Amino acid sequence: MGAKNAAARKARETSPMRAAKPDEVELWRSMAECWKRLKRGAQKNLTRSGLSVAELQILRVLREEGSSPMNRFCAETMLSQPTITGVVDKLEEARLVERVRSREDRREVLIAITPEGNDSFVKGMDLHREFLAKVLSVLQAGEVDAVSLLLKKLADASDAFVNASETTSVE
Repeated sequence: MGAKNAAARKARETSPMRAAKPDEVELWRSMAECWKRLKRGAQKNLTRSGLSVAELQILRVLREEGSSPMNRFCAETMLSQPTITGVVDKLEEARLVERVRSREDRREVLIAITPEGNDSFVKGMDLHREFLAKVLSVLQAGEVDAVSLLLKKLADASDAFVNASETTSVE
């Protein structure tokens, strides 16, 4: 089985298509692996503050946008509604957020950050910035700018593809 995998890998590496163009799937895998490892490192670092990455994201949204309905967090964090509910329950139990009724529509429940939540957010962000500074220190200033620019280009291209796909009907 090992010889078969080695032969397949060698065929991919020596393929004329490979020489002409990088393998998009391998690039995707590299980006996904990098993201996974960065997120794992960030999470491990954040445990010193008692927050998870998801909790920090929700507290960030509340600090930036004010009280929000729970469905607002899905778009901002890319987490599912059930996951958001569990994270908010945990934050509420720790008294970092509270559920409040909307003044405009008493049926709507909003999530609001508490003073303790604000303090936890500041501590968590300090730890997160420390982690990012340490990780990014392996890059030179020009490399940080280049990576940032390239990632933005890829994100914009992805959005353009998705938007074009949504306006094109499949027959």
